[in-house]
Amino acid sequence: MSATLKVVDEQFGTGAPVRRPGINLRLASERASAREIIRSRVSAEVDELKQGKERRAEAPACSYMIFAEPESGNSSLSFTAARPARHFDVEAEVERALSAFTRRRFIMLLDDRQIDDLDEPVGLRPESEIVFVHLVPLKGG
Repeated sequence: MSATLKVVDEQFGTGAPVRRPGINLRLASERASAREIIRSRVSAEVDELKQGKERRAEAPACSYMIFAEPESGNSSLSFTAARPARHFDVEAEVERALSAFTRRRFIMLLDDRQIDDLDEPVGLRPESEIVFVHLVPLKGG
């Protein structure tokens, strides 16, 4: 049986926490690993960019999961793609996101419980929400 998972992005470390609603992911099963969730999310975002879909300003199609450059040159989140969507390589973007997870550039909270293992299956409920918390390194440390 398939499952739909509500995605939310949060960012800490640059002032007040920022919370942005993301996309809804359709997963093949009610049990999925962090690796599968990340892969699904990156694939869905790349697909949206390739299709040129416009989204609400508060729910951009592109996030820190896909390579982006800050608009102002600082290290804050930018939801502007750094290159045209047709040039995105899904597998390369997935590998980059998985590497960021293992390096603790972001954490994942499924129904307020942190996921630590990329390959351990977690159960999903119809009302489940996954929060991707983007961690911004402190200056000088």
